[in-house]
Amino acid sequence: MIKILPYSPESQSIWNNFLPHCKNSTFLFSRNYMDYHKDRFNDSSLMVYNESDLVALFPANKKDEETVVSHDGLTYGGLLIRNDEYSENTIRYFAALLKHCSEACIRKLIIKQIPDYYCTVPNDEIEYALFLAKATIYRINLDSNIDLHSIVKIPYQRRRKSGIKKAMEHGVKVIETNDFKEFWEEILIPNLMERYGIKPVHTLQEIVQLHMDNPGCIRQFNAYCDNRIMCGCTIFEMPHMVNAQYFSGCNEGRKNGALDYLIHHLLTEVFNHKRYFNFGNSNTEFGRKVNAGLLDWKEGFGARSYAHRFYEVETSNYSLIEQAFL
Repeated sequence: MIKILPYSPESQSIWNNFLPHCKNSTFLFSRNYMDYHKDRFNDSSLMVYNESDLVALFPANKKDEETVVSHDGLTYGGLLIRNDEYSENTIRYFAALLKHCSEACIRKLIIKQIPDYYCTVPNDEIEYALFLAKATIYRINLDSNIDLHSIVKIPYQRRRKSGIKKAMEHGVKVIETNDFKEFWEEILIPNLMERYGIKPVHTLQEIVQLHMDNPGCIRQFNAYCDNRIMCGCTIFEMPHMVNAQYFSGCNEGRKNGALDYLIHHLLTEVFNHKRYFNFGNSNTEFGRKVNAGLLDWKEGFGARSYAHRFYEVETSNYSLIEQAFL
């Protein structure tokens, strides 16, 4: 029998210990990461059991009385499933999740489905379950990714090659550091405010704390010229891929090619053993607009687009999934 139980802080170690066995999980789902902003969200995470065995997790928050989101505080969410789970079971777990929410008077689930490149094993049975439940796609972001193991090698754009060459001529050096302050205060915050009028999602204090709470998962790389910081890149590292969470350079760093060189160094020297290098999306206005210049810069390194889909599903449609099996 499938049972759905609410997450509680007493289950933190059970939750965290399950994640390494999931095919579609990253360290962002760890309570060591999620709980840094727990005061901002009404946690409504769920744990799925088949008899006495934990079989799935659902990181989520309650948006309003009738809506639960997976997850407002994360880039992505969805039902987290074990590597070896069968498709039929996974689909039934999702149906049980919808039924549980419906019976709890939650009318709608919003799911920021985790993109395929984060998954270590195919995860499309969740998409199929969403289709059966007549879910609607209300947003798509274009995530720029480089498949570093692809048999098709897309060459660098000429401008990227020129920038890398220029940086080498200027003697630009890349250094990994545990000090986030220099990049945050001298490069990232001023650039985001000047160009977009926004602040980083994470404050300096938050990223430092997350770095300590998630050992080996958050890394900082800066590029210097004449001992002055030109640019930096904050990496979120997973076993088979990395995500460039933040990358930014000063005016001089853009002109002398330091940012191009930094990305080139990460691709060829630091993370060349990974499967994917993710630059994130270039969208604004909930996916309706694209920053063409930013997208062009990412694709200049050989990145191409993956769809990141956002779904809305009526929980009362759980019966449509239950009826699908012959």
